[in-house]
Amino acid sequence: MTSVTARIAAAALAVPLVVATASTAVAGSKWSYRSSGSFASTSWVEVGPLPGVAGNVHVGFLDARGDRLVDVFGEVVDWTCPEGSMPPVGGGHGEEPPETDCTQESTRFVFADPSQVTLTVDKKLASARLVGTLVVSDHEGESQGQPPVDITWTGFGSASRQTSYSTYTDDSGVRFTTRTTETYRPGDVEGRIGAMVFDDEVGETSDGAFGTFRTDDRGSTP
Repeated sequence: MTSVTARIAAAALAVPLVVATASTAVAGSKWSYRSSGSFASTSWVEVGPLPGVAGNVHVGFLDARGDRLVDVFGEVVDWTCPEGSMPPVGGGHGEEPPETDCTQESTRFVFADPSQVTLTVDKKLASARLVGTLVVSDHEGESQGQPPVDITWTGFGSASRQTSYSTYTDDSGVRFTTRTTETYRPGDVEGRIGAMVFDDEVGETSDGAFGTFRTDDRGSTP
């Protein structure tokens, strides 16, 4: 499973949308909510200096998901690496980070005002495009700029479909169940985020996927 596909699966297992609360739901009642939309995701390794950013290797990901309004989130970790070295792979939550000759300089968070970005996905999953303006901030929430974004995914290979489920019961016994079905396709990535260009020069990599989703939320009270 690629890193992009893994994030698609993780997003499908998010906490279900709460469409009623224990204080408003009638005992023994049931309800449902259905939503659908599009998504696109990419991850990358960019080599070389970027204006106003420390480090010479930049590892990041960006996810966009929604319907008329699109949520965007991502992260970039900036490293300084000696010639011939690259940042470590692995060291997830609860794991010891792998040894490396590189020095981590900073972590930047990426998001967007939904009114400032547009995501379009071709109905036949031939291509997708994200355009607009992003916001970059540091750990303290201080803005580090508002770079323009223009990324195109061009599909290759065949489309895949996956369905995932999640359940949640709150303290009052109200039970929520979510089923999410996603149809997605891998895509070659082109375009840019600010000064960073997806051109996969020597030492650089990028991958991506895009598609559509449908979510069914159901709830019941004891």
